[in-house]
Amino acid sequence: MQINFKVRGVEAVQAFMRSVPYGAVKVALKAFSEYIVGDTRHGLRHPDPYKYASRAAAYGSTGATFENGAPVPDGYFSAKQFRYVAKITHGFTDRGPHRTGESTRAWQAVPRNDGYRYTLKNDTAGGYFTRDEKRQARQLANVGWRKVSAVVAANYIGGIRAAVAAVKKFLKSK
Repeated sequence: MQINFKVRGVEAVQAFMRSVPYGAVKVALKAFSEYIVGDTRHGLRHPDPYKYASRAAAYGSTGATFENGAPVPDGYFSAKQFRYVAKITHGFTDRGPHRTGESTRAWQAVPRNDGYRYTLKNDTAGGYFTRDEKRQARQLANVGWRKVSAVVAANYIGGIRAAVAAVKKFLKSK
């Protein structure tokens, strides 16, 4: 699964890019894109603070039933899923893959059109379910993961500052 995101419609960013001298546009776009991708302190690589939210709050009643007709507790899609989670809770089976931060570190800015366009992308399934605009899992939204557009909106001013600094450095070196 892949997430691709293009910055469009952010008037402040577009106005800034129009004001940059043509030869420095590549430098500005690279700096802006790298800032949005970020690190552990800001951007897409910054994991959002975790807060608890139950599956029942995210998914409610699914209408699933056990073999005897009793309803499956809220938040579970099937009796099989409920039994599996119960085994994990009581220590009868391993939880499976543990949180590694791989999907957070997988964000990258990929240059296109000889550096005049950048695509921000994440090829991991975790990135898809945590940050995608249309397919973000409801529980992940409830526990605090922001969508890509919200992260960009929170970081574009810093991205413009990084681009200005990169353009000044570029122009000073010429």
